[in-house]
Amino acid sequence: MGQDRAIYRPLLWLIPLALLHGLLFLAIVPPWQHYDEPTQFEYAWLIANRDHMPALEESDQTLRREVADSMYRFRFYPPGQQPDLISPEAPLLGANQRVHPPLYYILAALPLRLTSGIAIEQQLYCARALSLGFYVLTIVAVWRVATVVVPDEPLMQLAVPLLLLLTPTFVDLMTAVNSDVLVNFCAVTLFLGCTLLLRDGLGPAPLALSTLALGVAVSTKRTAVILIPIYLLSLLWAWRRTPLRPWAIVGTVLAASLAIALASLDLGHADDGTILLTVRPWLAQIDSSYLRLGLDAWVRSATNTTQAGGIYQLLLVVGFTSFWARFGWGNVIIGAWADWMLAGICILCGVGLLIQARRGRGLMSLWQKRCIWLFLIAVVLGILSMIARIYPLPAPGVIPYIPRGRYIFTMMLPVIWLIALGWQGLLPDRWKPRGPFLLLGIWLGLDIISWGGTLVGYYYRFTL
Repeated sequence: MGQDRAIYRPLLWLIPLALLHGLLFLAIVPPWQHYDEPTQFEYAWLIANRDHMPALEESDQTLRREVADSMYRFRFYPPGQQPDLISPEAPLLGANQRVHPPLYYILAALPLRLTSGIAIEQQLYCARALSLGFYVLTIVAVWRVATVVVPDEPLMQLAVPLLLLLTPTFVDLMTAVNSDVLVNFCAVTLFLGCTLLLRDGLGPAPLALSTLALGVAVSTKRTAVILIPIYLLSLLWAWRRTPLRPWAIVGTVLAASLAIALASLDLGHADDGTILLTVRPWLAQIDSSYLRLGLDAWVRSATNTTQAGGIYQLLLVVGFTSFWARFGWGNVIIGAWADWMLAGICILCGVGLLIQARRGRGLMSLWQKRCIWLFLIAVVLGILSMIARIYPLPAPGVIPYIPRGRYIFTMMLPVIWLIALGWQGLLPDRWKPRGPFLLLGIWLGLDIISWGGTLVGYYYRFTL
């Protein structure tokens, strides 16, 4: 019993550290300076102050004026621009967030119900505190994943959660009022359940944990659908405890892909008689009510590769830099040096993964190898989901909306894990005990520069 309790001793300092680090970012970033935060807050505020779930176009003009005035006072708008607070129509705050499921916003409404009489900025900070709580729980769940996957490597057990804790873009988003916060927490919880399934088989506790996490995630935001293949693959591996033959894996993937295509797609005809792919009615209904991709146009555009051209290159640059080194609404930048440094680290760690795979082929158990494969597949799914978001492409010559890296923060744990593993693969044996400390030193330096230099320098340059 004493040894079991000793396992949890790192939480005595990891939880306070995560709380303090999250509070630092929560306090440094001024109100409304996160992605879509004004309208994210508006959604939660309407739930807290109405006796019904707000309709898609429902709004509160007084609230919008109050938020717009606060945005102006906290220098959200460019110099010389001021919102019109006098006209009958209150200023728009951004994109309508009520297209999303209400689960996260119902939770965010709870602190707002208790603080309705205080200043609007203070209400925002109370809602941010809920996100801070999810951030701390996320770090705890990551630590638990590490103890499951590498039970005999105490350094890696601490390095992985600390790397995630110190990833500045992640904590920046996880202390915002944004439904991505709940999705990201559920994603890490899902990975915890999946790793337990891979280790122990189809037990009731890990099955319930992973199922609940997936259910909450997809009930929160559509970006969580990329977690479904991870869940299904974990169930397959938890059921089949012996190695699968390569031909069986390829055959299963092809059969599943064909079955999904036949169930989802149909052949149609354009006005000129051209045969084209269309989605079946059941999928079109899901698309209109949840996915909102315009799947008919999406399928036609995605099967026509002639238009993509340099958009993939732009997606690579924007997706990567916003994943690691962009804050605010994407307008707060650490610097080009950080982009290049992180790109170099990712490339080197990719090489290290290949070296690690060759060296440690016989050192890991089957379930541990499957955990690594699960993380690799998760990263690939994240990249594919980013590519999918640029479709349907607009008319030639028009640049589509390029999705930001925050959309795949659900895969931040696999990314961090693979970086840590690849880093160790780069080092000779005598350096491996120091390897996690070196990587943590780099992350700590990037974190300090981010909040101590980039964020403070950008938001408080007019007041220092």
